[in-house]
Amino acid sequence: MWELEVSVAARSSRFDPDDDRWLSQVRILHQGLAKEAELLTRRPVDAPGTKGGGLPDVAVLLSSNVLTAVTTAFVAWLSRDRDRSIDLAWNVNGRQGKFTATGKGVDSATLQAALEHGVRAAIGPESEDPAPPGGDPGTDGNSGG
Repeated sequence: MWELEVSVAARSSRFDPDDDRWLSQVRILHQGLAKEAELLTRRPVDAPGTKGGGLPDVAVLLSSNVLTAVTTAFVAWLSRDRDRSIDLAWNVNGRQGKFTATGKGVDSATLQAALEHGVRAAIGPESEDPAPPGGDPGTDGNSGG
């Protein structure tokens, strides 16, 4: 079994990052992820001259056991608004991976295949994860349209 720490950054083209309505939606994402996998949090470093008090940076501890459930949580949250996106990033022994999942046409099979592809690229061929159910998701780094 493999494990991978994946940073999760929610984005919106409609709301400012510090808008209370947006922060409430991001909390819902964090709660959904915490139900499915271990959620790691880090307090962001406040920039000089800013108020702080924002949400912590989060990462999900992704493993073969929780991949489908985490994917489902991402898709459920993204599907609520086409203006949403989630930036996912990881680093394993200097091998970095990242992509953005958007609320525009996202589906579970494509997102799960993209995550599996990223895990294989980061961990290498020695990982024990199965082949993606939908084939290679491509290399454009975007699971949604």
